[in-house]
Amino acid sequence: MKFEELSEQSQEAAREVLVYTLKKEIDSRGDIASNRAKYLTHAIRNSFIALETEQPKRGSGED
Repeated sequence: MKFEELSEQSQEAAREVLVYTLKKEIDSRGDIASNRAKYLTHAIRNSFIALETEQPKRGSGED
């Protein structure tokens, strides 16, 4: 799945998480390396894709 295939709500939430995360990184380190920014971007994207495509597990007690 591609980022563009996420629901609009998930895309917006992922953008908000990315902005927050990058701000926190810059606040704590004073700067952010481009490879670190790319890593965070991919990690957040992959997390939102996983959340949106996750299938409920049977017997997990979550009804």
